[in-house]
Amino acid sequence: MRRWPRRLFLAVPLVWVAVAHVGPLIAMARISVFAAYPGPPGVAPAWSPAAYATFLQGAGYRASLVHSLILATVTTAVSLLLAYPLAYHVALCVAPARRGRRLMLLVAPVWTSEVLRMFAVVLLLANRGALNALLRWLGLTHAPILMLYGSGAVLAGIVYTVLLSMLLPLYGALDRLPVVLLDAAANLGAGAWYRFWYVTLPLTGRGVAAGVILTFLASLGVFAAPALLGGAGTPVFATVIADLFGAASGRWPMGAAFGFILLVAGTACATGLAALAPGIRQPRPG
Repeated sequence: MRRWPRRLFLAVPLVWVAVAHVGPLIAMARISVFAAYPGPPGVAPAWSPAAYATFLQGAGYRASLVHSLILATVTTAVSLLLAYPLAYHVALCVAPARRGRRLMLLVAPVWTSEVLRMFAVVLLLANRGALNALLRWLGLTHAPILMLYGSGAVLAGIVYTVLLSMLLPLYGALDRLPVVLLDAAANLGAGAWYRFWYVTLPLTGRGVAAGVILTFLASLGVFAAPALLGGAGTPVFATVIADLFGAASGRWPMGAAFGFILLVAGTACATGLAALAPGIRQPRPG
């Protein structure tokens, strides 16, 4: 009888994952092979691979997907470079009594809407924004520098949006790092970089891999940053999918097919990046 509470405790999240995640994915895969959706009432939908054929035949669609994958890869790399020192500082340099407060300050911006945060980036990068004002005050420029509506602005907005997805797994891995191993390496004469490369990084490799996967997949689905910070020359696949679902011409099968293609391509690339993440394999004793 004691097993029933445990089984019930495990069944609730499994049912939630099946209903809220697996179910919509199955429905999306099913809609993607319909000729039209929604169809006329009482008429069985016809099956057709036309949506996938449209993607294969459309050079613009393929280029948008490749651009999104490259942008997500760069975003993941930048997020790792920014989040690892920050997580290291909070986990190993801040007193345990103050770590919760520091994490609260880092998480607080996420409590606001993503759209509001993107408008804050717009105000920061605008021609009369804070960054241009600082450059003029320092005498580095006399005319506003165009920073919006380009790949750089989109990259900054996406990094700002998904940085927490990289930070939290890294902090969890660094917080569990046995500090005695670092002290032992230091006593044996290992320098700071040697300790980081051969002790800290291998032991936090699983956190790096988890952060890479979460950040990469989250970067592919960001919609507000490309829509508000990008221009016509910075297409991303997420906005293409949103336009297909938002159109009034019944292009849901194409949108579902493109979404499924993005899911498969993103999962494959995220898995490959996680396998290449430094220190993912734990060092073997001896």
